[in-house]
Amino acid sequence: MKKFVISVLLLSACSLFAQNNRYDIKSGIVEYDILGVTNSKDHTFSGSSTLYFKDFGNIELFDEIIIQKRGSMVEEERNTYKISKGKIYTADFNDEIIYSQELSVDDENPIANTKNREAFKEMGAKFLGNENVLGYKCDIWELGEYKIWVYNSVMLKQISKSLGIEQIQIAKNANFNIDIKDNKFKLPNFPVKAIDVIIGEGEED
Repeated sequence: MKKFVISVLLLSACSLFAQNNRYDIKSGIVEYDILGVTNSKDHTFSGSSTLYFKDFGNIELFDEIIIQKRGSMVEEERNTYKISKGKIYTADFNDEIIYSQELSVDDENPIANTKNREAFKEMGAKFLGNENVLGYKCDIWELGEYKIWVYNSVMLKQISKSLGIEQIQIAKNANFNIDIKDNKFKLPNFPVKAIDVIIGEGEED
């Protein structure tokens, strides 16, 4: 379950608005580099992620790999989720299971609510201006410890700070309004279990 919670909190590459079109672009593939800066020279992390979406985000897959180094110890973590037909499916590679849950607006995660100017303003975000990322003109917003660069509701860059760690996620490749093969949206062949069923089983125990 810990892995599931971590995966949900890493939905920074998408907007979870319960609307017909979650993005203002029909389809896209965005590849990101991830870099972490910590207060300790012995603790570093880096990684990469890829976002695939079509049908304006009603079908989406996000795959991320983070590598952390603490001294001589190296730890790799993979976070993968898929959005389809109003549900989100999160893959747990440790337990080899996929958790399913109804898709809804995440009030606890402000980055999950990035959609457009009106949404940012309602959350009290500060507009900082515009900047190009990969040649795409982005709006820059600041909300708490987050800075987000957004192009047509798609995040292309993000800087966040938490517990002494600064994480930078920036797109290195982005292609929009293209045909994407269905196999890009496949999850691992793990059994699927609904979160509400797991919660119910926990309450019974």
